[in-house]
Amino acid sequence: MPRQEDVLSVFVASPSDVSDERDKLEEVIREINKAWSRELSLRFELVRWETDAYPGVGDDAQAVINDQIPSDYDLFIGIMWCRYGTPTGRSGSGTVEEFERAKARYDADPSSVRVMMYFKDEAISPSHIDLAQLTKVNEFRESLGSEGALYWTFRSVEEFGKLVHVHLTRQAQEWKAQLQRKTDDDEPKEPTKRPIQTSDAASEHEEELGLLELPEVFEGQFESLVEISDRLNAAIEDLGVKINRHVAELASLPKDANGSVNRKDAKRIISKTSSDMYAFTARLEAEIPLFSRALNAGMKAVIRFLSLLAEVDVDEVNIKQANSSLQSILELHATMGTTADSIKEFRKSALGLPRLTGEFIKAKRAVVAVLDQLIAELDSGKLLLREAESNVRSFVRDKNA
Repeated sequence: MPRQEDVLSVFVASPSDVSDERDKLEEVIREINKAWSRELSLRFELVRWETDAYPGVGDDAQAVINDQIPSDYDLFIGIMWCRYGTPTGRSGSGTVEEFERAKARYDADPSSVRVMMYFKDEAISPSHIDLAQLTKVNEFRESLGSEGALYWTFRSVEEFGKLVHVHLTRQAQEWKAQLQRKTDDDEPKEPTKRPIQTSDAASEHEEELGLLELPEVFEGQFESLVEISDRLNAAIEDLGVKINRHVAELASLPKDANGSVNRKDAKRIISKTSSDMYAFTARLEAEIPLFSRALNAGMKAVIRFLSLLAEVDVDEVNIKQANSSLQSILELHATMGTTADSIKEFRKSALGLPRLTGEFIKAKRAVVAVLDQLIAELDSGKLLLREAESNVRSFVRDKNA
């Protein structure tokens, strides 16, 4: 039978170099809608020019899009990487013009629209970089501080998906809290109400874990991440000890009348050092996929947990569970921060090692590369945990308000 649901429309604006992220956003919204459409009677509706605009005539292509895309969307999501876009005659690019239109709506009425900006921070081949475009992107990003806008950075499509999932979850929580707290004197803009027709297929839901079970999942994955972090720290300490031992061996080699050591003996010790560095690299290369899988599984459970928090009413058990989960998130965040600091410090030391032999230079390069990969994983994890922490804190605050 027919039922009513609230629809929050999401408009996405971006240049062409982040098309994968646009598709990922659509995928995330499908996942959220599948989970929430019945429980919360809430659904996100993605508005993008590829599907919501059609051929027309205007001053320019952006003007046609402006005329055809509804201007009363609830959330604006902007995504940029290396391309700034083409000037429209009214602004520096179509994406920037769309941001300015959304920002103008927010300035006029902060309750009318939420503005979310994302910048991709992934390396790109120098041959594909348009320096003029990249400079404009950086200038625009720096200008957002003066605009009073907060933005997020991400390194990969998958990281963007997790980040925007967490943020949309928070947006839904805030909309629900606003609707519950609204008064005659302070009434927020309500999402569009639309009737939908249920069917037998729509009512068949896959069994999912609940609020009391999901923490067991992500806490278990978090424990694995802590164990991996301990092993990473042990590997770094072990290599540091070996390098120091080899340095001491080099220093103890007998010197001739000119103060020089036997080159053959020195190369033998340096070769052992190179072997230890290659072993260290292999050790970390084995740990990184384990770390990535545990982080992905843990964050997937956290995101689902946050989604379910958006559904619940004030309840002592739920508040207690949220606080317990927050503590787990904080502890992992602290552990990952300590590990990241240790690895970054060790990387600086590795970079400072002298270029002794060709073999040693290759081993040093391999160590730095695997450390860079691990640092990226840790930084990504810290970013996601920070956003999850913010969501749980907001939930607890809203429920205690």
